[in-house]
Amino acid sequence: MTQVRRLMGWSRARPVFLLFLVAFTFYSMSLGPARNGSGYSADGTFAFEMAKSVMIDRGHAYLRDQNRNFARWGVGLPTAFMPIVAFAEPLARMAPQRDRIPLGEYDVLLVNQPALGGTPGPDVRRELLLEIEPGAYDRLALVSHSGLSAGFTQGTEIARLELTDTTGLSTEHPIRVGIETAEWAYDRGDVRAVIQHDQPPPVARHIGNARAYYYGATWRFDSPRELESARITYLLPDGNFYVDGLALRSPDGDWIDGPGVGRVWSERQNREFFRRIWVALANAFVSALGVVLVARIVRRLNYSERVALVSGLIYAVGTMAWPYAKFDFSEPLVTTLLLAAVWLLLIHGSSGRQRYALLAGSVAFAAVLTKYVSVIAVPILLAGLVIGARSERTWRETLRHSIRPALLFSAPFLVVIPPALVAAALLFDFHLLYVSELIGGLQRGWLELPFRLGLVGLISSWGKGVLWYNPILLVTLPVLPWFIRRHGWRSLVFVGIPLAYALLYSRKQVWYGGNTWGPRYLVPALPLLVIVGAPLFERVLERARSWLPGVALAGVVLVSASVQFMGVAKDFISYLDLFQQQVAGAVPQNGAIYGGADYQPWSSIQPEGDFAAVLYAYQFSPLLAHAWLLRADAVNLIAPDRTDWLADALGRTPWLRFGIDAVPANPEHGLGLDFWSLSLTESFLAYPGFLFWVAALLLVLQFTALGAWVGLSGRIWPSARGVWSFRFLSIGAFAALLISFDTLHFML
Repeated sequence: MTQVRRLMGWSRARPVFLLFLVAFTFYSMSLGPARNGSGYSADGTFAFEMAKSVMIDRGHAYLRDQNRNFARWGVGLPTAFMPIVAFAEPLARMAPQRDRIPLGEYDVLLVNQPALGGTPGPDVRRELLLEIEPGAYDRLALVSHSGLSAGFTQGTEIARLELTDTTGLSTEHPIRVGIETAEWAYDRGDVRAVIQHDQPPPVARHIGNARAYYYGATWRFDSPRELESARITYLLPDGNFYVDGLALRSPDGDWIDGPGVGRVWSERQNREFFRRIWVALANAFVSALGVVLVARIVRRLNYSERVALVSGLIYAVGTMAWPYAKFDFSEPLVTTLLLAAVWLLLIHGSSGRQRYALLAGSVAFAAVLTKYVSVIAVPILLAGLVIGARSERTWRETLRHSIRPALLFSAPFLVVIPPALVAAALLFDFHLLYVSELIGGLQRGWLELPFRLGLVGLISSWGKGVLWYNPILLVTLPVLPWFIRRHGWRSLVFVGIPLAYALLYSRKQVWYGGNTWGPRYLVPALPLLVIVGAPLFERVLERARSWLPGVALAGVVLVSASVQFMGVAKDFISYLDLFQQQVAGAVPQNGAIYGGADYQPWSSIQPEGDFAAVLYAYQFSPLLAHAWLLRADAVNLIAPDRTDWLADALGRTPWLRFGIDAVPANPEHGLGLDFWSLSLTESFLAYPGFLFWVAALLLVLQFTALGAWVGLSGRIWPSARGVWSFRFLSIGAFAALLISFDTLHFML
């Protein structure tokens, strides 16, 4: 107990630790399943495969075969992934197989077989020959379900299993609704109201559909039989029957899977999924560190602890830092490294200690190694170092005084880069690295786009504008002159780095960062643009004479956080695929007639598809589309039996409201929430023990987050200020948010 009290006292004395816990646990709860193990990005996939090759593969095959891609992607993200991949490997080998259903003493493999039945449909037949492996067996297990069978009475024999042994002897075994099988949609409201047979104990729920059931039956033979073949015949004029899995047991107790095509994943894919799902913790961790660094930087700029904590929280949930904490792009790591460099330079400027200049240069070098384009921030950081040493000196004295710190800052670049370039030229193909990749890479996709198109797109386009994806900037950017007046030349870094990123990427052909949420390339600029709002936060929190400014700021933060939630709750590719496959072809010029026609010459040649309309036309903005799809998700979860409500929600597309009549053929393909706990709950309902650990981990994260928020809220709203009601309101709102999230799991 003494150690616990000491820990609690230590955390109260260091509120940034509580801030880190709140951010990290919040990010961890909202992580995604990494798109079923395939990852969100190309650079994330490369980093994962490279980390796996180094940590798991003794032969390091991927490292040997793909090392030339380091010319395109840096070493920072693979390095960050390595410890997590090593941690995840034993867990991945112990994880349950999603393609199997526990049935008695064996997990039966789920397979695809042609449907049996009297109701016409593609490849529906009356008889199915099961191509079992001939041999001696003493037991046969069958996983199945029926469909369109609500009108069948209890015990109706809908199909018959015929087993033939090597002597030609055949035996028949009935398959009856309510006993060996049953209607898959038994619990659906419209089915439950009319169904005529009982529900035998389900052996599992369907993958991805918790309201659909599998049923199991096992036939035990009095003595082992030398089986030659097996056949299932459908007996009724209507309805359907589906064979989902088959297994046979030999007399020595070994089970053999029956015929059929694997349904979802192989064992290798299953292990890959459980290796990959943990990797997202790396960006959650580094993003939470970035939140702490925002608070540290604000504190270094001589704002109060309260203003620093609020600035960190606003950055954590009110900017794209939140959705990118779950993605496997390299931007979160670059952002945190640049923030660390800024923080260390501020320490150097106030203390004069030379080691901080070296540390700042080292983390800036790490940012460049993570993503090479980060080099554009290095001259600005170096200028910030020089300016930070000015104080009361003249400019000449400042330059003379800053020679040594500037050399220390530049040391990692001067010591490492020239020898590394020479070594790379000797070890690898010089022409490939420096002509094809470096110079050729600058020529491919850079400096071709008209400056106006890219800049307007980055700042204010309906599909990618940084202002619409981070509404908090509408409050902080107008404060920029105030920030500059207060901090003078020290403002250079906070203005220069965002400006450099915006100007550079305005000339890039794919200025928006590819298929992702918002303008990916501007993610490193966001914390600096939040920090410039610190004077406003200070005025609202500590000098306002009424509560109205605080409520107004809270409203803007809430709107900004809502935008981030839309990006976190759904995989961004869901809508983009839906648009490309079902909408673009139904409107003139793939929708560019409504916006983006000027950019279409470039967008039409991109391998991921022509998304000019998504980028520039408000009718097709992902912001409106995610709001539309999330509404449909809510209807599907809250009223699963009202398929008419769901159809109505899916039919109310955003562009239809603006008179564009392009109805997607299958809008339900865009349904689904992108949270790891929901995905695992849906996919592994057959394994209650596994789901217990999923729930336990989720609860640990939630209680940690809530406890940290209780402590942190006490520093933001101290009792001496007479605003306890705000603190209790915030704690209640946070608890209600967690309860609502847990409720989603029960709705499954």
